[in-house]
Amino acid sequence: MNKFSLLLAALCVSLNAQEAKPADTKAAAPAPEVKLSGGAKTEPKAYFAEVWLGKNIAECLNFQKNIQVLGQQVEELKRLQIFLDNALTTPEKEARGHDIAAKTAKLKGDNESMTKLYNGFSIERPYQFTATKAVIATPISNEEFTKISSAKDFKADSIISTGEKKFQIRDTISGQGEVETFGLSLKRITDAKAQLQQLIDVQPKLTNEADKKKVEKAIKEIQDDLTNSLSEFKKARGFDFNAEAITLPSEAKLSVQITEEEKKAIEAKAPTASDKK
Repeated sequence: MNKFSLLLAALCVSLNAQEAKPADTKAAAPAPEVKLSGGAKTEPKAYFAEVWLGKNIAECLNFQKNIQVLGQQVEELKRLQIFLDNALTTPEKEARGHDIAAKTAKLKGDNESMTKLYNGFSIERPYQFTATKAVIATPISNEEFTKISSAKDFKADSIISTGEKKFQIRDTISGQGEVETFGLSLKRITDAKAQLQQLIDVQPKLTNEADKKKVEKAIKEIQDDLTNSLSEFKKARGFDFNAEAITLPSEAKLSVQITEEEKKAIEAKAPTASDKK
């Protein structure tokens, strides 16, 4: 939580206090610090093995879509289990039980298909989906699409269609670190815009002069930071920041968590330096 978030939280408390107008009370004494004896438990080390590489936007999005489908199936089973637990009659319990069994079998089959498709992936194992390359695309109108597509150097793969919307790829980010850094820079801009709007919304409600000055100062600081961030974005990318732009993985790697025994087995099968000669 940054200083602007803390300020907003404090202002909300102040405004609520002004609206409630409670009677004067003494501040409660802080709770005594409690120190636990004994050292912290050491968490077992997690090992991950790379099992699949996504080589284009379609492959990466297809994996994410498949994961979403499995996640929806899991949530549906949780919901059905609640219905079963609350069932009152034997026929209802039997019907719920059959429904759960059928959907469990469907989930198991889909998960096994994912295991084959993605070389050992399973929703029963923790996994990491890491983008190593990404594209930034901005929305375009039908008129803009007509103009872009009529150009002699037009490339069909520079346009991404999602339903009725069309996006034009404007830039590509290569490298895992670069993709992560870009994601953080986008978050910094969007968070700053949201905080700025919150402060602007709360400003007319303030009656305390000290609070008013704090908000005025915070708004000025955020506006300055935003101006710098947006300028750096345009300088680095060649186009203005667009809140409706999308960032899609175009290359990614999928890793699944493995046990220490599995790790040793993989290492034993790996070619040695002498084998490579």
